Amino acid sequence: MKQKIISGIFVAVFFIATACFADDRLNLYGYSYEKPDTWLFFIGEKTWQSRGDNEWSIAGTKSGGPPNVLSELEFLGLDSTVYEIHGGVRQGRGAITLVYGFGSMSDGISRDSDYLRDNRQGIFSLSTSNADGDLHYWNLDYTYRVLTNESEQKFNVRYLDVLIGFQEWHEKVRMTKGVQEFGGTLGPFAGLNSTYEFIWKNYKIGLEGGLPIYNGFSFKGSAIFIPYNQYDGKGIWNLRTDFRQDPSFEHKASGGYGAEAEASLGFHIYNYLTAEIGYRYWYVKSGNGTDITFFSNGSVGITQFNEAVSERQGLFLDVSYIFY
Repeated sequence: MKQKIISGIFVAVFFIATACFADDRLNLYGYSYEKPDTWLFFIGEKTWQSRGDNEWSIAGTKSGGPPNVLSELEFLGLDSTVYEIHGGVRQGRGAITLVYGFGSMSDGISRDSDYLRDNRQGIFSLSTSNADGDLHYWNLDYTYRVLTNESEQKFNVRYLDVLIGFQEWHEKVRMTKGVQEFGGTLGPFAGLNSTYEFIWKNYKIGLEGGLPIYNGFSFKGSAIFIPYNQYDGKGIWNLRTDFRQDPSFEHKASGGYGAEAEASLGFHIYNYLTAEIGYRYWYVKSGNGTDITFFSNGSVGITQFNEAVSERQGLFLDVSYIFY
């Protein structure tokens, strides 16, 4: 399913580029790269009403098993209202944008599954819990405008940018109110207050573009591919007295991939103030790596870290202003 979504993002890239190249009147609201000495600054705020899922798994040995999935932890339905502040500077065709986003997560559940045999067979333990937490991230992007408008065409937002960038993303999830569903003593168990943090470092390339619709309204979109990422995970399991607590274990992996896409309807309110309403989808997956467990007696255990996956999506509202 995720591969189909990512393939769809590449299709979106093609159509954005085709549509922008289809007309010789290449327009961007209120700014032309033909004035290379002109500087402008922009700032805005985006509110993203999102829902996300996260998961990771480890194998039974350093070589990948058996079993090939020993333990798997899933966090499902984590709702977050994300507040994102973005700003930057443009000169000529080039622009640099800095983004910082943050929010709390709530109303999720976790599912912790352990298996005896390959391919998630022979389950011997299953527990669930409530899940909440917080997230934050920052992006640094450089865009180069390959298509642009004539400055006098105020409301025609026809443009195409090539983007390269870096993103660091953190999601720290807390687990409480645990219930043993299968294996061991069934029912609720007291005192659960464990945490796990997903840390992503993503390298991005892609396209951003815009097309005029009618009288100040425009369609905007982006299609970003993450060809490489680095992943770190840190867990503190407070009920495991045989584990160290700072952290109990950590995960390291590299060589993964991901994608991010947006589509929105924009409107120029007045002068250089714009508003957009749209939808954002974000997905990352790690390569495999190493799981290191730290025991309270000072020893460590090492096995294969299979993968981590994070996904978040939802509607957003964005308001931006340009300063000359």
